[in-house]
Amino acid sequence: MLRVGIIGLGFMGKMHYETYQALAKSARVAAIADVDPKKLAGDWSSIGGNIATSEAVKVDLAGVKTYADADDLVGSPDIDVVDITLPTHLHCEFAVKALKAGKHVFCEKPMAVNSADAGRMVDAARESGKLLLIGQCIRFWPSYVKTREIVLGGEYGAVKTAVFRRFSTTPTWSWDNWILDAGKSGLAALDLHIHDADFVSFLFGLPAAVTSVGGGTRPGGFEHIVTSYAYPDGKLVVAEGAWEYAPGYPFSMAFSIHMEKASLDLAADGKLTLYPMSGAPEEIKVDAESGYWHEMVHYFECIARGAGSDILTPESARDSVRLVEAEVESARSGKRVAL
Repeated sequence: MLRVGIIGLGFMGKMHYETYQALAKSARVAAIADVDPKKLAGDWSSIGGNIATSEAVKVDLAGVKTYADADDLVGSPDIDVVDITLPTHLHCEFAVKALKAGKHVFCEKPMAVNSADAGRMVDAARESGKLLLIGQCIRFWPSYVKTREIVLGGEYGAVKTAVFRRFSTTPTWSWDNWILDAGKSGLAALDLHIHDADFVSFLFGLPAAVTSVGGGTRPGGFEHIVTSYAYPDGKLVVAEGAWEYAPGYPFSMAFSIHMEKASLDLAADGKLTLYPMSGAPEEIKVDAESGYWHEMVHYFECIARGAGSDILTPESARDSVRLVEAEVESARSGKRVAL
């Protein structure tokens, strides 16, 4: 059984911890590192987020070693996998440290705050021979997995248009409010919208160019971004991400894809429906487990067989950061940006 050490107890750290409890046959959380002594004592009442997790605010961490200094966890001989759920600008530093220390690394998305740092992580993984996986969970989310299967299967012909949407209330729950600091998170374009940018590239390949517009009042980035992705075959692909909405606004992720012989829709309530050009609509049933669960299962399977992921390579995660950088450049300049 693999021994996991989680660095960072925020929203995603809690999400990962809860996911590991359902993977007890593959891995166990052996250690946690965080700068907040209350969290290390099991008081998780301050942790918030835009997607529901358990309502537990007091967690029994008996048997879990705790560290105030993440470097101590990275250096521990009792840890096989380092799970990084730190603020984005710290991903590169600790991923590289962990890989050099001979640990496998699971790192939350986005991979890094810029593509240069992401490249350093790719290089460190290659040099270490250890497995680095980035938490681009939408590649593993059942409704998106099924959609890719349908689209690439070709039964309904070529895609003509695809529109992706991801909306959230403003994320005010992060430690020291880091997520609303453009230099630490990249704001909505990099932190939220990257889910759809990554899936667009996973489904269709990297586009030839992007044209984006952005909005928001915070300096250094965008709280709302809309991008059109250019492909040689002329299909229209658009993705929109925003997190400037008022408290209580429900998180939603949705898309509409039109092919030659059918349309496919993921509604905000999670219902996936196929609308054929002739015949009755069909609700597509998908696995009830979350993408968080599926990505972890996949990661541990890769470690067990000593092979890299065939779904999400470090290079592809780096390229998704580069793609969002091009979108931000386009939104700032008002010009189309080639990749």
